[in-house]
Amino acid sequence: MEITDMSHLFLVFNILTATAVTTKTVKPTPVQVKLAQQFNQMDSKTVPTFLVFLNSEYEPCLGTLIHKQWVLTAAHCFLPFLEINIAASKESFQNKIGNLRPMLTVQHPDFSRDSAEHDLMLIKLNHPQKLNDQVKLVVLPNSTDDRRGEKCTVSGWGWEWKNSNTEPDIQINQTVFWFPNDDCQESPVREFPVKITENMFCAGSSLESTHTCKELAAAPILCQNQLHGILSWSAGCILRGDIGYYTRVSHYTDWIHKVIHSN
Repeated sequence: MEITDMSHLFLVFNILTATAVTTKTVKPTPVQVKLAQQFNQMDSKTVPTFLVFLNSEYEPCLGTLIHKQWVLTAAHCFLPFLEINIAASKESFQNKIGNLRPMLTVQHPDFSRDSAEHDLMLIKLNHPQKLNDQVKLVVLPNSTDDRRGEKCTVSGWGWEWKNSNTEPDIQINQTVFWFPNDDCQESPVREFPVKITENMFCAGSSLESTHTCKELAAAPILCQNQLHGILSWSAGCILRGDIGYYTRVSHYTDWIHKVIHSN
């Protein structure tokens, strides 16, 4: 399946993001404050080696290695002239074992640029990866149970300086809280005219903080060491604990397995 041009969607998201940063914040409940205080940024001594750098001329994104030859990312990532690197070092993205290239890209068939729902895409690498201490796989969720109230970890890469033109230079594992969608509707991102469905969830360390930064899109979120979400959109910096909305991977495992096994 061909990747469609997502420039219009990105333009809308960027405009909305700029608007959301200036919106009035809401005060979280005492229980949420107590929970949020427990969520400190994790030490990044060990980089999750399942992260893949999808380096495109349009907008670079993160991918998550779920199979020796398959990467899961967001469907809104428009990736022409794609180069792929494994994030196997804290200092930099290490260029693969051999030349990694996309062999096939498959967007979810129900994804549309008019909606944030079904925001998933699979990328088949041109050759399988050898799994070792440098390259590992992430585990897909084994149930669709609601993880509301749990601590989860968002992993990603960003830039120390927002206007930097270099490759991402900061890797962060941010501990966040899986909030009920209703709570996130009352956060600074409530102005987003995007329908939140049962196929999405929101997470962050605070309902009121909004930072400005530059970070790679499509970051994965793990709960109980399982991949429960791929970032679809946010109003701030998810690696600093701001609210992000994630595609709920557990609702798409059948589709993921079907694509992998038939290709």
